[in-house]
Amino acid sequence: MASAFPDPRFRALPEVVGVRTRPLTRDEVLTAAEVADLLKLPKSTVYELARRGVLPAARLGRTLRFVRSDVERRVREPFN
Repeated sequence: MASAFPDPRFRALPEVVGVRTRPLTRDEVLTAAEVADLLKLPKSTVYELARRGVLPAARLGRTLRFVRSDVERRVREPFN
């Protein structure tokens, strides 16, 4: 199968800039309540961590959504 980036210099571009190469499934996208359950935190703490940029989140209209792998990766990193 041909690469979406025919020039070899650009084949690693999705990994470098964090572009997802496939759509996310419903199981991979979490609500704040689901993140709170996953991390055993109050939902208000999840919102605060997202507001401060500690937890990566995306705003969809008035709601926040979290990507499970991004949250799990962030939790494994040391908090500063």
